[in-house]
Amino acid sequence: MKLTVVIHGASSFLGKNFIQSLNPKEFNIIVFSRINQNVDFLSEEIIVYNYSDLDELLDENLNIEVNSFFYEFSWHGVFNDKRNDQEQLTINIPLMINSVKLAKKIKSKHWIGIGSQAEYGLLNFKITESNKCNPTTLYGKSKLFCSQITQELCMLYGIGFTWLRLFSLYGPNDSHDWFVYYLVRRLLNDEEINMTAGEQKWDYLYIDDAVDVLRIILDKNKSLGITNYASGKNIKLKDFVLLAKKIAGSKSIINFGKIPYRKDQVMNMEVDVSKICNLLGWQTKFSYADGLEKLIKEYKNEKIGK
Repeated sequence: MKLTVVIHGASSFLGKNFIQSLNPKEFNIIVFSRINQNVDFLSEEIIVYNYSDLDELLDENLNIEVNSFFYEFSWHGVFNDKRNDQEQLTINIPLMINSVKLAKKIKSKHWIGIGSQAEYGLLNFKITESNKCNPTTLYGKSKLFCSQITQELCMLYGIGFTWLRLFSLYGPNDSHDWFVYYLVRRLLNDEEINMTAGEQKWDYLYIDDAVDVLRIILDKNKSLGITNYASGKNIKLKDFVLLAKKIAGSKSIINFGKIPYRKDQVMNMEVDVSKICNLLGWQTKFSYADGLEKLIKEYKNEKIGK
């Protein structure tokens, strides 16, 4: 009997890649999609329920088998210029509550949500799940609140609960507004790049490794609670940029130190991923060189195809 996987937020970077890793011949795949979302990439074998507001589905008669896995990828306002908008609270909190209610309605056995490093706030040491959270943006505060309320609801409804606090994600077909894609684009065009001194250390997780976690959760049906979701391998931003330049064969001039650090600049983003590794038996497969090489290759193909 095929497992049933329910996905909300299919058009997101992580959601799209996760769906594409699932074979409809092996899984019953069901997608909840807002009417104006582009889900043309979905296979004809995938069932799609369209809606205007998610709570509409709470009143519909949905023909979905019980014991499904419910993956929640949707979030309003992920980009930096939206992170202090009031909609972070007014839209996302009801969205997450209705998501768990929907999981209860269709009798899902496990609800998986995506959190953020922003829940921790400005920490400059190795981050574990036990660290006190002190978010500085409405984005981080709403993510933190949603981690708490969805956990309580899942406990109340008897649903398995996993909240993955995602750090920096990168890979082919991500939004062109994020730093890594911006960097690769300018490097391949041999354009000058102004940067900070690049001494800050960051943690980047390659998309295939991120999807691997989601697949293992599905295979093992193990609830993780709240857990860090990162590579666990930080790198100086300067080294990351120079590595990308070398792989791209770029002639770009990179002006390190041209841009000053922010007053709230985090200088040491180091993540403890022992919990997720131990519970799932997971480890990353892609080095930074591997991930950048794939990203640069895909970006070149993308440009050629246009």
